[in-house]
Amino acid sequence: MAPGTDETLLLDDSRLEGGEWLFRKGGQVFGPVDSRGLAAMLYRGELDPSTPVSPGDGSWRPVGDVPLFILHAKRAAAAQRVEREVTGARQLAARRGRRRALGWAVAIALLVGGAAVVGFLLARRPPETSALLEDFGAGISIASAARVGVGHRAPEAEEMVEVPMDAPPAASGTGRARPPAPSPEKGGGLAAASRRASGGAVDGGELVAAQFDERKIQTVVSREQRTLVPCFRDEATRSPDFHGDVPIEFAIGNDGRVAALWIDEPRFRAGALKDCLVKALGGWRFETFPGQRPTVSLAFRIGR
Repeated sequence: MAPGTDETLLLDDSRLEGGEWLFRKGGQVFGPVDSRGLAAMLYRGELDPSTPVSPGDGSWRPVGDVPLFILHAKRAAAAQRVEREVTGARQLAARRGRRRALGWAVAIALLVGGAAVVGFLLARRPPETSALLEDFGAGISIASAARVGVGHRAPEAEEMVEVPMDAPPAASGTGRARPPAPSPEKGGGLAAASRRASGGAVDGGELVAAQFDERKIQTVVSREQRTLVPCFRDEATRSPDFHGDVPIEFAIGNDGRVAALWIDEPRFRAGALKDCLVKALGGWRFETFPGQRPTVSLAFRIGR
């Protein structure tokens, strides 16, 4: 970003505090980045006003059309146009030369630093790779970023798969056992999930608005989605003829546990893949919350 009034505008704009955004570039989805970071990318020329952005709710529009970024997009475009006209081809070539020299210097430093430093840097995920859009190798990847909503589905009975609550363990040598798991209606069973998904009342008989934190849900999904990968790898071995997306959707109960699962691929609504997903999702934990329950939708891709 060129120093001066543009940088001052970026630092002084209090509206840029907080917020998280996804953006599309080169056919891929990146993020999340906060509002100030997104504006800084505009000034650095990494994004332009036509770049599609989303607050994470599934809607997309050019960043130059978002009221929060309209002024910054125009100022950034104007500053870059002036810079191109003023610098000229010679200064651009000199800048590229300096960047190449810096790249060689970094490469030499990495070699001198030893294999441990190189391994650490290679192991880090590139900063523009979204944790919600991972490629796990072996032909298994996330086909679309997770979407969080309320009442997203009015499930059909044959599409429902109940995620059982934790069963009490066998009695130990002390003769003590864990208390029995809550009933489905109290603890987030399938019947309760169906009622919430269609906009029904929560426990207590009152209609309570959704009060969950979508960003915290997205954080748990990005951290835990790796636990589902072995299920899809095993299914790819069992079904070598299958190549495509397997959309799944699950409801989160007020106790922070996954309450119900739907698999939108008919051949996988029963069998080993379903059983594996139920077991893995049963270990996910979200923050507890009152009100309507959210549903989370994402899709895994098997094959290329």
